[in-house]
Amino acid sequence: MPLITEDLALCTQRLRDGHLLAMPTETVYGLAADARNDDAVHKVFALKGRPSSNPLIVHLHDAAQAGEWAALIPPQAARLMAAFWPGPLTLVLPARDDVLRSVTAGQNTVALRVPAHPLARELLQRFAGGLVAPSANRYMSISPTSAEHVAQQFAESDLHILDGGPCRVGLESTIVGVLPGEPPRLLREGMLTASEIERVLGEPLQHGAAGQLRVPGQHHKHYAPDTPALRFQQPPTDALTDPQCAWIWCGTPQITAGPALDLSADPEQYAQGLYAALYALDNLGVQRLLIQTPPQGEAWGAVHDRLARASQPLD
Repeated sequence: MPLITEDLALCTQRLRDGHLLAMPTETVYGLAADARNDDAVHKVFALKGRPSSNPLIVHLHDAAQAGEWAALIPPQAARLMAAFWPGPLTLVLPARDDVLRSVTAGQNTVALRVPAHPLARELLQRFAGGLVAPSANRYMSISPTSAEHVAQQFAESDLHILDGGPCRVGLESTIVGVLPGEPPRLLREGMLTASEIERVLGEPLQHGAAGQLRVPGQHHKHYAPDTPALRFQQPPTDALTDPQCAWIWCGTPQITAGPALDLSADPEQYAQGLYAALYALDNLGVQRLLIQTPPQGEAWGAVHDRLARASQPLD
């Protein structure tokens, strides 16, 4: 069974020995492995059940290490690093030839991030190298935002989990591609918005990947609970009295017979609590999970993206 620990020395040594480790970040918990160890990287794919065509993000202690992984750091990327690292921003850059293609899923690009979580930063400083760290969950299931979520996902494993408490951001990082000959591109929405990034760049972001570029988190079904999840604009009145329906509300809760959680109408608070709410309600054995659709607007973009992959529209 998994071991939840706060022992940094033990966790660092586990990584050096080629083992996997669940580590906290400000976004979600990651399933970490030495990004220079091909065997360890393959263990990540195997334990998650993740297809090898899905690239991994390399986590670094600071921006000074980026040149060990990227063949080129364009000026726009350097500006974004200075503004948002450490933080919930991943940059896709041209990869050096010595970067494992198991990490990049065979592509000539590499995704890099410097997380802001203090325990992740200390772990990375001690390890003194890059760590791949996709979300520490089974492929396409709910991303974990606590050590307990990770232990639930991998209950039959001997995985060590570095406990850093609940994740502050709660949704995966924003991904931006900065590649030669192309305008900067928003490749995955996160709580760091396009407007914030564009203010630093001084130019607009294009949306979506060019050509065949692949980045994490783009499968149409992702982040999903086992319980059938449906999102609504107007609550179905028959379900309000059904104790087998669980609810997630967005600031305007109604009285229900089944269990319910209100994540508030604040996008940051909602994002921080979303995956934990999905875990809690998914574990109750109800028949349906009904999710009130949040407001529109850029601040809610990442939330809408995750809900669209985790649930189906009811109306």
